[in-house]
Amino acid sequence: MYKEMEFLLGAVVYTLEAEQSGWLPEFSGRVMHGVFFRMLQEASQELANYVHEQMKMKPFTASALLGRKYKSIRGRIYVKKGDVFQWRVTGMHESILQVMLQVEPGEVLQVNSLPMQVKALTADGEQNPRAGFLAENDLLGLALGEENLSRLTIDFISPTAFRVDVVDYPMPLPWLVFPSLAEKWQQLDMPAEIDKAQVRELSEKVYIEHWSGRTKSVYLTPQRGVNTFTGTFSYNLSQLPVEERQVLLLLAQFGVFAGCGRMAGQGLGQMQVTYR
Repeated sequence: MYKEMEFLLGAVVYTLEAEQSGWLPEFSGRVMHGVFFRMLQEASQELANYVHEQMKMKPFTASALLGRKYKSIRGRIYVKKGDVFQWRVTGMHESILQVMLQVEPGEVLQVNSLPMQVKALTADGEQNPRAGFLAENDLLGLALGEENLSRLTIDFISPTAFRVDVVDYPMPLPWLVFPSLAEKWQQLDMPAEIDKAQVRELSEKVYIEHWSGRTKSVYLTPQRGVNTFTGTFSYNLSQLPVEERQVLLLLAQFGVFAGCGRMAGQGLGQMQVTYR
């Protein structure tokens, strides 16, 4: 049944309100990944089993909770009753998006020991620039119709990391960023064929023109830290033919939904893209 899920990208932003006070991890991406997977199980155990057992990459991402600044105490934050958060979930197949849209205001989600009520959800990109949907033709048309592209700017808005040998590498060099996106594209069987090895080759002709950012250790669990970065990086594509520039733009726009680098499904590697 789910082997023929229709390709579609989408993002929904939920507004959540804590119904009681309590503690959460400072970075809650792993917790929120679990919250969405439980939503998937409740909607369709068959779909959840297929995603868990058959797919190389989970066709969704779940951001960490986004809200006001909290003081971290030993890697945890204290949330008070009534605190409000934004939570962004993306899906890369129509069946996943249907589950995302089934959530209704008033529903309560269990976030570790804290119940949080869904106050609102936004799926319209005009209401929230981090929400919205793209069909196959829209995604391909946006990238392949761009003929004057020379610079691509990626804003890594959540902690991001790449695995190099046995270490976490906190710097988005072109030969790490674009092959990472190409691998995710392949794993999700996206509609156009993109070869990771070829993307790695053409990435060697791309260079970082401007950047600003910082590194930070993020703990997904108390025992598991990841060396990450956030920041804005502009990539100069002028040494590439137009067709190859369009491929990198296509991958970057895909990355807005799929994330980039390690553990994107757990809130790492979220990105926004601009170009000229």
